[in-house]
Amino acid sequence: MKNMKNMICTFGDSIMKGIVTKEKDETGKHKYTISDNGFVNRCEQTLGVTIQNFACYGSTTSQGMKYIDRHEKSIEDAKYVVFEYGGNDCDHNWKEVSDAPLEAHYPKIMPSVFIQQYEALINRVRNMDCQPVILSMPLIDPDKFFDFLSSGLNRDNILSWLGGRTMRLYQWHEMYNVQLFKMARRLQVPIIDITTPFLNQGNYTDYLCDDGIHPNEKGHALIADTVTKSANDYFSLNLRAS
Repeated sequence: MKNMKNMICTFGDSIMKGIVTKEKDETGKHKYTISDNGFVNRCEQTLGVTIQNFACYGSTTSQGMKYIDRHEKSIEDAKYVVFEYGGNDCDHNWKEVSDAPLEAHYPKIMPSVFIQQYEALINRVRNMDCQPVILSMPLIDPDKFFDFLSSGLNRDNILSWLGGRTMRLYQWHEMYNVQLFKMARRLQVPIIDITTPFLNQGNYTDYLCDDGIHPNEKGHALIADTVTKSANDYFSLNLRAS
């Protein structure tokens, strides 16, 4: 019988980890901290269950299998595994772009490989008799993100490589998000849409940190509210029994 105290494990990147920006350091670079009010902690308190959060800053689907191997025993004791990946997978080496804007540059994980690796994570969890659940990707603010990624680099070169439009950052990010929804439908994996709640806000950038990619405290509250309201659709009611 599965341990009812450890019914959910989570794997993902810094958004799942609860990373938010603090004040900038003396060089003007962003400083990060782990918020006590990240959406995973909020969900744990509202749902009344233990959630073991194994998300890691900077993580991609390439590192995902390593973390599953490392925490295999916890997964075996869990009923659900929730994944949140994509933001780092679709990112680029902006120093290389800045130095050589006329050359071809590729994301950390190409879209097709991203989906292949995500599917492998899902199948691995299913083979461990655990139910996978996916979170979609929250929105980014392309202007804020451009200011963040180009700090200390050649902004003009990067913007030129982007075709003169920071909106290209948004489009690239959302392309990965669309692939997530397609994969979830194809594999019949539950996916909780945490993208639309940001779109529903009058100014969704108010829910993002000043780096344009991490949800701030308001953003984490918005995600937590979305997940907990969806809990009955994606998780068994006895989830509240722990």
